[in-house]
Amino acid sequence: MSVDLHFLNVGAGDCTIVHFPERHRQSDGKTQSERVMMVDICHHDDHEEYENVIDYFKTHFRNSDGSLKSIFRLVCTHPHHDHIFGLKQLLDDSEISIANFWNVEHSFEPDDFSGHESHKQDWDAYQTLATSDGSPKVIRTFRADPPREFWNDDEDRITVLVPSKDLQKHARYKEDGTKRNKADVEIDEISYMISIKVNTRKILLAGDGRDTPAWDSVYDNCYSDIGNITVLKAGHHGHQSAFHEEAVKRMNPDYVIFSNGKSEDDENGADADYRNVLPDSEILKTCDHGTIVMHIPFGSDEDITYEFR
Repeated sequence: MSVDLHFLNVGAGDCTIVHFPERHRQSDGKTQSERVMMVDICHHDDHEEYENVIDYFKTHFRNSDGSLKSIFRLVCTHPHHDHIFGLKQLLDDSEISIANFWNVEHSFEPDDFSGHESHKQDWDAYQTLATSDGSPKVIRTFRADPPREFWNDDEDRITVLVPSKDLQKHARYKEDGTKRNKADVEIDEISYMISIKVNTRKILLAGDGRDTPAWDSVYDNCYSDIGNITVLKAGHHGHQSAFHEEAVKRMNPDYVIFSNGKSEDDENGADADYRNVLPDSEILKTCDHGTIVMHIPFGSDEDITYEFR
């Protein structure tokens, strides 16, 4: 039995699927049903190199009777196009159900949909989810908020590191105190960064926040939370802009995952920086290996295994 992390090969974007197994609650021993969490989507219909996210989900997340598993938790780290690409198709698919939608509180709005054929449709789908007053249930939470039902220490053991109130203020206002235009809101800096505990191990899924201010804020305020990370999904697709040397040293992960495309890895990647600071860590990139699936044993400290798909 394991918690499985699927880092999908989607090019210059993000889609991570976390599959929590059926397990027993620590407090009362009751059986906790399995859960599927999808973090962002960057869907490709007809690209030979990259995953068709919806087909991947339908292939790998079925019950024993053939029915499709529900997405219990869809986390939109932030609504830039490379994190909501294909959202309309996901939302329109009658086979796929979404129970909860995690959204950041913001005032961002793109002022131009050119260059991406589906961007306007995906943005409208995002707005539909973000304003839902029924199903799925919209979740907004900050660093200072205590974990709620379903992700507290008795269940999925998720800790929110970003967003925070101070970063939200930075995203909305310039240094002189004037409000940013909607399209200029620095939504990257308040993109969800979460850690997940599996036994004594920690997985950290970083958002797109830069070293300053997002990682500075995490390093200063979440020092204990980022100690001894086992698996780090590198911030902002492994870009140098999200490399924070002190935080990386503090995390000291066994594995670093880059979700990226080859061109951005060559142009913006912080591979050399990570290898310099983490000589003993294993760095795995979707642009090199395709989709990466890691199996983290649940209920034991057996070795982590991984495969490429």
